[in-house]
Order: sequence, then C-alpha cells, then structure tokens
Amino acid sequence: MKLQGISKHFPMFMRRGTQHVVVWIWRRYIGFVAWTSKVEFQGIENIDKNRMLGFWHEDSYCMQLLLRQLQKLEKKVHVIVTAERRGDYIAEMVSRYGAEPMRLPDGLKMRSFLKDLKEDSKQSGLTLAAAMDGPNGPYRKPKRLLFMLAHEAEKSVVYVRFLKKGMITFPWRWDKYRVPLPFTKLVCKIDYFGEIAKDELKNFTEYATRIFGEDIRWEEQGE
Repeated sequence: MKLQGISKHFPMFMRRGTQHVVVWIWRRYIGFVAWTSKVEFQGIENIDKNRMLGFWHEDSYCMQLLLRQLQKLEKKVHVIVTAERRGDYIAEMVSRYGAEPMRLPDGLKMRSFLKDLKEDSKQSGLTLAAAMDGPNGPYRKPKRLLFMLAHEAEKSVVYVRFLKKGMITFPWRWDKYRVPLPFTKLVCKIDYFGEIAKDELKNFTEYATRIFGEDIRWEEQGE
C-alpha cells in the first residue's frame, strides 16, 4: 500500500506529519541523484517567460530535477497539480523548488477553476507546466488543456521529456512511472514547438501526431 493511502486513515495532524516525512525523503533522494549523476539539460534555454511546458505524467518525479535547475537559474514555473490527496505531496514538493502549484479540482469546481486558469495563464511573464496525459491518463494520450491555454494566451509550447537512461520503471502503473537512479547519466530534452494555431487546436489529434510522433500512444487506446 502507498504511504499516501495509509496516511488517509490518520488524523489530519498525523497525515501532515506523514506528508512532510515522505516529501523530505523524496527530496533527499532526488538531491542524491543530482549529486551523484551527470544530468544534462538539452535545450533548457527554451524555457523562458510566457511559455507552456508539457511533460508526460511518467516523468512527474523526474521533473524535480528540472525544477531544481530552474530554481538555480531563477526561473519560476507554475505547475498544475491535482486536487486529490496525492496532489498535496506533489504541491509541497514543487514548492520547495520555487515552483507555484495550481490545484486542479474535480466536479463542479472545475468550470470556475478553468475560467480562472485561462485568465491566469494570460498573465505576462507566467510560465505554466502540466502533465499532458494527467492526472489519470490514458498513458501518453495528450489532452487539449495545455495547448488550449497556450493558444488563448498566445504563448509558445515547450516539450519536456527525459530520455530512457538510468531509470527504474513501474510498468504496473497506468503512467509507467519512472524514478531516476543515482550514479548514472540522465538526459532531459527540451524542445520548442512554438505557438499553436486555431486550426491545429481544432484538429488536435492530427497536430499531436505530427509534433510528438512515436512518443504518443494512440494505438494503445484503440484509436
């Protein structure tokens, strides 16, 4: 059972304590990986103000390495995080690296959140990051949200991914979650896609197939 799942049976103050301990362990580990490994950021200059960063949910933990680097470069990123309990851990984690979590609610609150998110994303200088197939999949099937926000805000899209080296993968999870290993070489590749046109957003499947190529998994979803 996951630590997050165990903690929900505790009183709130104990849950918070468990959360802080788990986040502390996660941060210590990612710091150890960064210290012992060679981490290469290819194209990090593409991450600038007024950009939208898209990554796969499987790289949620690996993204901490990028956030650590962006913090050193004094580049602040807003990250869309689920409002579920597990999102509390992620929000605390990204906050420690200078990022600003934006909680994505479910149900009736979603409409008002999206309205506010559209307005926030238009802010000059705001850089927003989101898991393109999050929060619950399907695996590597990109959703329109980040691209819609980029189009309406007239901002460019940047594609962030970690090449499959020095990783341990959890294939039983829907997102095939990956954790970087210490004493290895890790490569974070960052590509600039530019702005998305209205026609590209309208024909999103065709657009995504063209820009992502073999990285997406339409066939696994029966498309």
